[in-house]
Amino acid sequence: MALSQNLVQKQTQKLIITQDLRQSIELLPMSNLELSEKIEKEVLENPMLEIAEDFEKPENPAEGPAPENQRTEGAEEDIGESFPDFAVREEYAPVEGSVSGAERSEKKHQFLQNQVRTEETLADHLLWQVRLLDLDEDEMQAAEIIVSSIDEKGYLTQSLEELASATNLPIDLARRALEQVRRCDPVGCGARTVPECLISQIQILYPAETTAIIILRDHFDSLEKLDFKKIEKAGLPEADIDSALKVIRGLEPYPGTLFSPPRHDYIVPDMSVQEVDGTFEVFVQDEWIPELKINDRYKNLMRKETRVSGEDREYLQSRLNSAAWLIKSIKQRRETMIQVMRSIIRHQKAFFEQGPGHLRPLTLREIAADVELHESTISRITTNKYVQTRWGIFELKHFFSSSLRNSEGGDDHSARNIKDRIARLVSEETDPLSDQEIVHILKKEGVEIARRTVAKYRKILRILPADRRKKLQGLKQKNQPAEKARS
Repeated sequence: MALSQNLVQKQTQKLIITQDLRQSIELLPMSNLELSEKIEKEVLENPMLEIAEDFEKPENPAEGPAPENQRTEGAEEDIGESFPDFAVREEYAPVEGSVSGAERSEKKHQFLQNQVRTEETLADHLLWQVRLLDLDEDEMQAAEIIVSSIDEKGYLTQSLEELASATNLPIDLARRALEQVRRCDPVGCGARTVPECLISQIQILYPAETTAIIILRDHFDSLEKLDFKKIEKAGLPEADIDSALKVIRGLEPYPGTLFSPPRHDYIVPDMSVQEVDGTFEVFVQDEWIPELKINDRYKNLMRKETRVSGEDREYLQSRLNSAAWLIKSIKQRRETMIQVMRSIIRHQKAFFEQGPGHLRPLTLREIAADVELHESTISRITTNKYVQTRWGIFELKHFFSSSLRNSEGGDDHSARNIKDRIARLVSEETDPLSDQEIVHILKKEGVEIARRTVAKYRKILRILPADRRKKLQGLKQKNQPAEKARS
């Protein structure tokens, strides 16, 4: 059989994401503050970019982006004859109103001044105490290793055996060091499980309390389920159980949180929606975003008459392309935000007029079809974005919710509204409602929902089952006479 070689030409199509396109995609999910940091970083790395500190943005915030034919007029400038096909915007001037560079700088300075100062961490607090103890060099080193492995809740991130093996510590030395750490404030840090943490606190704070240790060690599952009858069947006296439960209720399952200051997460809205002359208008809160322009000095080096050539010209060309693309991407991101927000307003008009209880089912596909963009773009642009409304600050993801059928033939119900309704029913109940009882109540209100869906929503809302809520209710009623007697 003869062998032969044939040359075959094949044409295929392949989607290639360029660096510039990837950068544009990365900008979409960024908040305004994150974008500001990104821009400042790009300005440091790209000599073609500079911040136009004295540039004044137009003063008409209610009009939004101009039509395409108006927006492009006078907005671009041909660099020169050497680049006839390459046009670049001299400056990034968002259409919505904002403040000058000097005012923005002052606002940013005030914002940074008002930030919460860095507090001492739990690890710092524990190390400070450990170093005051009378420990030899090996014990001190072991204690420092253990402290470094404790998370913000006060728990070891791995078992003592694994930690000792990974750091070449003798296990006996590690145990001694751990015992010293657990006695530090807050008491109980360094445990692996909740029962272990609580037992450690009892051994240090209530050394005579043995019943509580037995309950935590042998009957923790029953304690979690509030099944006290099962605990009594273990042969423990009822009086001792009551006393032990009072001790347990006074313990802290996450001791690290007693020291760690509460976290204050500040949300800076990316947009605001205000009613102007009977219509809802979108305002972009972009005073933190530096305004960009192409550096004139480096741009002039690219003209034909300059003597820059070879690698230098190639480098400047690439930086110029990158700078122009960044400016264009920022502008495109901003316009997309406005388009999507306006579409959300059209679909959720009842929400903006009447409040959160009137949120209707909405999907990414509906918004994508309305603004003629891909669903993935809508998903990115609504990520990590917040809007200020008359009803408060909401994440853009809040406006998207699945639907539940209306049994009376009206508009479908938003799943988010159903969750809120379940939470209200539980908060107002006198006798704990079962999942099936909640189903019946919602059915009377025209909501078709399955019992398993109610159970799923209840778990999402972190609401206990009816039997456990009933047991907690009984405990509160049982403790009320004792509390009144003490008072």
